[in-house]
Amino acid sequence: MNIITLLLGIIVTALTGLFFPSTLLWIALFSGIALLYFLWQMRKEGYQPKSKTYKALEKLKKKREKSEQTKHIHINDQIAYIEEYWGYTKEQKRIIEKFVDKRAYSEIYNKLSASLIPQIIGLIDNCNARGQKGCKREVSKRIRDLTDIMKSELKKKKSKSTESFETTLEVYDHLVKEIKP
Repeated sequence: MNIITLLLGIIVTALTGLFFPSTLLWIALFSGIALLYFLWQMRKEGYQPKSKTYKALEKLKKKREKSEQTKHIHINDQIAYIEEYWGYTKEQKRIIEKFVDKRAYSEIYNKLSASLIPQIIGLIDNCNARGQKGCKREVSKRIRDLTDIMKSELKKKKSKSTESFETTLEVYDHLVKEIKP
């Protein structure tokens, strides 16, 4: 269809130039401006395949990114609440920041956001309501346990990414060996 449109445009331009030669300059000027505009638009958009599969994958990717962002905000809010109403040691704060930045909570998100952190928040609220008498040790122990869990998850994530990289390299090497004669 695009070729037919192109050929039709060439024929119309040629006939117009044959009967009205003074319009050729205006047609060339208009075509040049339109061409520059469309090239600018294409450069701005980049390449996007039009297949249904690609669009479905992009839709799933956006949905997953939105879900991950929501999880990140939820965990961040809970951790900020604990920091505001109780506080962390410097080491705990460093571990927690690294844990949140690397998003190492993916496997234990439900346990953290629905169970562990809300229980600590509840303990903090109860302890602060009593003026922090007789409960500081318990809350601090729970926060220490939480940071230990975070530290172990960080180690798991690091080892998993290293294993994934090594596996990818092994698969690549194996494929290259099969292709080479």
